[in-house]
Amino acid sequence: MLSSALVILIVVAGCFGQSNPSSKEVFRDSDGNLISNNEFVDIRMANFHYPDKTIVKKFDDGTTEFRLQKIPQEGMRAPDIAVRTIDGKVLDSDNLKGKVVVLHFWFIGCPVCHAHIPMLNKLKMRFAGIEDVVFVGMTGDPATEVRRYAARERLDYLHVADAKSVMDSFVFSGYPKNIVISKTGEIVYWRSTIKAWDKFESVIRAELAR
Repeated sequence: MLSSALVILIVVAGCFGQSNPSSKEVFRDSDGNLISNNEFVDIRMANFHYPDKTIVKKFDDGTTEFRLQKIPQEGMRAPDIAVRTIDGKVLDSDNLKGKVVVLHFWFIGCPVCHAHIPMLNKLKMRFAGIEDVVFVGMTGDPATEVRRYAARERLDYLHVADAKSVMDSFVFSGYPKNIVISKTGEIVYWRSTIKAWDKFESVIRAELAR
């Protein structure tokens, strides 16, 4: 059964994704940069349980401008990580230092998470052969269940089971959660559901280039 928070996330994301084609709408992030409608939805839903502080302005030419609040987690230092993947690989803050880390928090009973996995597989493929980026899925589900899931579904990136304590250190609400951590350990991308996959990829590439 879906949690009420997850249902709210799905319904509200759908509402924000709809627009009137006859209207003139402009979307901006907290710094005033123009963003796509998809990225607007992703930012708005990044912390869907927070009060909405979107600033709406209407102009004489009929344009409506939406300007979003800053995602507070972005720019914060990421918590330390010390985990072991389901295939025995040790991941910790020391051996991840200097790498871009892409985290996906999920659980087996989450339909929205399932929809993300094929897209994450494709995204990971675009960085094949690049050692400075690490894709990691984390779940609180037991390792036996995750291995069983992995036997019937493609999981092309590393996975950590029994990871509730590590995930809780990020102080997040709702699944899925998608996070990019810079080479120096700061959170630079914090999203829930993803519509703007192009933005997700561009953030990773920008961090790799630093």
